[in-house]
Amino acid sequence: MPVRYKIIESKKLVYAVGSESLTLSDLLKHLDALAADPKYKAPMKKIVDYRNATIKKLTMNEADIFTSKKTRLKKLFLGEKCAIVTNNDADFGMSRSHGTKIEQAEIDTMVFRELNEALVWLDIQIDDELTME
Repeated sequence: MPVRYKIIESKKLVYAVGSESLTLSDLLKHLDALAADPKYKAPMKKIVDYRNATIKKLTMNEADIFTSKKTRLKKLFLGEKCAIVTNNDADFGMSRSHGTKIEQAEIDTMVFRELNEALVWLDIQIDDELTME
């Protein structure tokens, strides 16, 4: 699966990791899976790690579809603070645009190039928990 995640309940944290080339369909499936997960209890903090993935360039219409989906799920994700980490220039720019658009869903989103910067912004201290094992 191109986007895998785990919930670290003790930290009220979702750690999502993208791999491969991600499409709109992959991103929507991730939102659906997270919304259906009984372990997700808002508000949570979220790290979206795209360092080993690329996001297929979304058209303006696809970006709107993604934003609309997240807005429809607003009550489930209310108060979420989301840090996106990517080292790809195109994904960095696209993620920043997404962060601006998603403000209407009251989800605080910031994009980072370094995982440690994201952890500081989220005010999270992690030991070895950020693995998918």
